[in-house]
Amino acid sequence: MRGIRRSQSPFPGQCCVPPGLQLFCCIAERRAEPHLQRQAPRRRNHRSGRATHSPRSSHSAGLSARRNCLTSEAQRRTTALLLGLLLLWWLLFASSAISQEAKPQLKISVDATTVTVGDVVTVKLSVKHASTLKVAFAPVGATLGEWTVRSWKQLPTATLADGYAEEVLEVQIAAYKTGDLEVPALNVEVAGASGGKDILASEPVKITVQSVLTGKEDTLRDLKPQADIEADYRPLLLLLVAVASAAYLVYRLARYLKGRRRPPSPAPERLRSAEEVAREAIERLLSRKLVEQGHFKLFYLELSEIVKRFLGSKLGVISLERTTEEFTRDLRAISVPAAQYRMIREFLDDCDLVKFAKYRPGQEEVEQIVARSWAMIDEMCKESAKPQEVGAK
Repeated sequence: MRGIRRSQSPFPGQCCVPPGLQLFCCIAERRAEPHLQRQAPRRRNHRSGRATHSPRSSHSAGLSARRNCLTSEAQRRTTALLLGLLLLWWLLFASSAISQEAKPQLKISVDATTVTVGDVVTVKLSVKHASTLKVAFAPVGATLGEWTVRSWKQLPTATLADGYAEEVLEVQIAAYKTGDLEVPALNVEVAGASGGKDILASEPVKITVQSVLTGKEDTLRDLKPQADIEADYRPLLLLLVAVASAAYLVYRLARYLKGRRRPPSPAPERLRSAEEVAREAIERLLSRKLVEQGHFKLFYLELSEIVKRFLGSKLGVISLERTTEEFTRDLRAISVPAAQYRMIREFLDDCDLVKFAKYRPGQEEVEQIVARSWAMIDEMCKESAKPQEVGAK
């Protein structure tokens, strides 16, 4: 037991071996000293220098050896028991110290201890705990004792440098009466990793609420009479001027857009008579020289269409996309004179003969059909001297 070292405790300010265990160690040392120092003396013959043993001394030596053996066994058992008690005591002491170290720390603080009526006081309730613990603040109602709760919120969890976590509940309160008022205790529930729960309560805090009246003023003053404020019409005048200016600008813009010079419209073309239109069309057709190129069918087709458009314009009948039978039937319906009807019918039949019967007329017949178209236009113009606008019918 003398080899046991009293090392420094892992907890500052504390010894690793408690005083009670030190007492047990001292007792064990004292019990072990006789066994370590006891040795059986041997007699020596001073004459011969050899050790001699008498029968009595041999019996005493046997009893002493047996007694020493029993004593050694008892000492070993005592030493083992003391070591077990020492280990058990150290484990209990260390676990108690560790549990005290890991216990959550609850702290409450206020930003002012002396306020006036209606002032807002901020109360902060902070809990420092191990990261394995879970903390839940009790909900805060509309009042907190004699205080009115203005607002409350839980701040985000902060991680401290030593590995602990800190959670803070911030409550803003106000009082509307004077005196020494007390902020009641606030409860916090702490849950461990094993499922165990514990309720922590903060210490009540006293705050002095003073009146806003100071000195000799112990009553509130009456309200001052309503002040007479002279009417200021300048903003209204500025508004009227702005509206009038805007209206004048709109008027001038409208006059400008209305009086702006527009591009002159093109002069209307002179109305040409149906006779002029027909004659110009025949002249353009002859200038194309379709007959010289052998396009008789196309020449007779366009010539007959020019004459029918002219007749339709003069007589007031539909001429576009009409066959000879349909066109002549319409002429009979409007009571065209027999001579004119016969001249028109013969002209159209001769044209159809080339268009549909693949008849190839000679040069003399072509000149005759063109002369007949000129004569038909002249004949129809004698009936009506009034020019008419050519229109698609």
